[in-house]
Amino acid sequence: MTKSSKTLATIIACLLIVTLSACDDTPKIDRSGYDKFLQYEHGRFVFYISPESKYFSQKELIGRSYSRFLGELCDLLEMPIPEDKISLYVYSGMLECLNITGQDSPFSFKHEIHWGGGYPYGYQLTKYLLEQKGVGQGPFQVVNEGIPHLLDFSGLNYHDKTNRLNNSDKIATLDILGDNEQFEELGFSDRRAMSASFCGYLMYNFGLQRLLMLKESSAEWQRSIETIFQLPLSDLKNGWMIFARNQSIDPDGTTDNDTIQDMRIETDGL
Repeated sequence: MTKSSKTLATIIACLLIVTLSACDDTPKIDRSGYDKFLQYEHGRFVFYISPESKYFSQKELIGRSYSRFLGELCDLLEMPIPEDKISLYVYSGMLECLNITGQDSPFSFKHEIHWGGGYPYGYQLTKYLLEQKGVGQGPFQVVNEGIPHLLDFSGLNYHDKTNRLNNSDKIATLDILGDNEQFEELGFSDRRAMSASFCGYLMYNFGLQRLLMLKESSAEWQRSIETIFQLPLSDLKNGWMIFARNQSIDPDGTTDNDTIQDMRIETDGL
């Protein structure tokens, strides 16, 4: 190998190292922050529970519940239960998670789920399982967020809230929901309900596989909808509204009495 060839090979090797380093999005976590955490195993889970968390004295309850959630979600997502152990870190809140990991909770990577208690139990577990299934983040936030909200085990009826938004003429069009910028501008409670309800409608009426096809579609929003579901946006919207009304607690209700705090689920709800 000539001197110039060696130099070129060295440059390429250095560029490859830099590229690989840039692609490594593994959080830089200070593991000493878990020295006082309670470690507890149940089924496929290894829990690390903060002594400041309200779940510290609820280890058996949270263990049984998460094992049940795992089985039910794997059935819904049509996948086997992962063989590898799942490390689930339970923090006292989002601030403690941020102090230890440098990231807002919830998040997951590899075989770890980090949960600060702000979101319902199934939200990040669903995201984790979709990654294990090989389904990554797609181009449409309404679906990226809708599926984990739908399967969050919060006990909230997102179809009922969607129906109330429709009754009071506050429902977003499918054009808005399919536009990420406009979707993110919606209030959290509204976009959570509409995205979950919309994904629930698609899953129930068209099946999981077509919902996941939409999640990973590389075509623009309207073309994706009309190709995958063989319906124009207006017809799909009408079908969704009928479905939401049929799933509602109060079909004629218009009063939106949900608050942002309904995202917190207490231990007695497990």
